[in-house]
Amino acid sequence: MFDDNFLHETLQQAFNDEEYYYIPKGIVRFDYENVHGWFVRVTRDRAQFQKLFSDNIYKSIQDAFREAIIYRHEILKNFPVTLKHIHKRSLPLEPEKRISHHVDPGKNQPYIYWQAKWYNKNHIIERENYSVLKFGEEGAKISALKAATERHYKKPKLSSIPDPYLRNDIRQISRADVEVLSKINGPRSRDNHSNKNTVIKSYPFAFEGERKLAVHKTIERDKKLRNQKIQEFLSSNDKIFCELCHFNFLDNYPFLTSDIIEVHHIIPLGTLTESKIYHTKDLMLLCSNCHLALHQGDAEDNLLIAMEYFENKNNK
Repeated sequence: MFDDNFLHETLQQAFNDEEYYYIPKGIVRFDYENVHGWFVRVTRDRAQFQKLFSDNIYKSIQDAFREAIIYRHEILKNFPVTLKHIHKRSLPLEPEKRISHHVDPGKNQPYIYWQAKWYNKNHIIERENYSVLKFGEEGAKISALKAATERHYKKPKLSSIPDPYLRNDIRQISRADVEVLSKINGPRSRDNHSNKNTVIKSYPFAFEGERKLAVHKTIERDKKLRNQKIQEFLSSNDKIFCELCHFNFLDNYPFLTSDIIEVHHIIPLGTLTESKIYHTKDLMLLCSNCHLALHQGDAEDNLLIAMEYFENKNNK
């Protein structure tokens, strides 16, 4: 389980490579605006624990990462998974789904019967066959259904939910890239208005993702393309909202004087090895929650899952 040896192994693996950090499940690198650090988000049963370990507070990237791992370990150690779920191979709850029609070969003629299944009190499956020759087709079916209904132990068979953190999944990230990301973002501009009057016009495509050698290698982003995406969205919508969950900041926070939105690259810039022409159709407007959630793992796979989830949710 999550003992001191588990923590020691995690820490050793995290810092053992001179070129890479090895990041355990539940920790991501957070570099946004002027906030830089390691963000821990761990779910135990239905409770979520989250905390940001800032590079500035802990004096260095490495020390902040170490404290994030220790915090994660304390959560895993002190809050075990206790929830259970119905076993995926459990017998169906409906008795109609626990009877079935069978035809077996016999010596002189086929053996035709209805079979009933049910759980006893130890959740062991028991069966009984009802011959069509003896009871008739309808009688055999009715007898099987009666047995499946009356003899079944109704309490569902439960299984423990597997703890996803026991696998100790590890992702690697270049130390050099972390160093770059910890410095490239500056403080937020006070003149940040995203509406129809202040969005700057630009061509509907741009080169993005190009690495330029300055003091450090940085990932180039074209702000004009972001503005163009917002302008196109506003041309067909009355206001800005998240294209996944439809959340709008102005509707929910009356103290805001301008709207807030983030622009997500459907193909993440981090996956590029050279510059690529991006069009506005390659971008999505997302609220900060959806944007952060997509980048917990494979952003492209997560986007597909999220689109299907919100589509089903909105159609209910």
